[in-house]
Amino acid sequence: FMEPLISKVPMMVIEANHKIEPQADGITFKSYLTRFAIPSNESRSNNNFYYSFDARGVHFVMLGAYVDYNSSGD
Repeated sequence: FMEPLISKVPMMVIEANHKIEPQADGITFKSYLTRFAIPSNESRSNNNFYYSFDARGVHFVMLGAYVDYNSSGD
């Protein structure tokens, strides 16, 4: 249902509680991780749950709210 829109309109996403969708293999956010192209490598992030990007002179920082953050950043 999303493909007609996101194939024409740029969209940057971040996970939220409605994307948790626990799977039988125990991986949460599996659909989020496989459905969207996240520029985490380009922003030197080691995780698709937080990343940043520049667009038209603005630096956007995307921080997921449902990920366990710790002092090491893993």
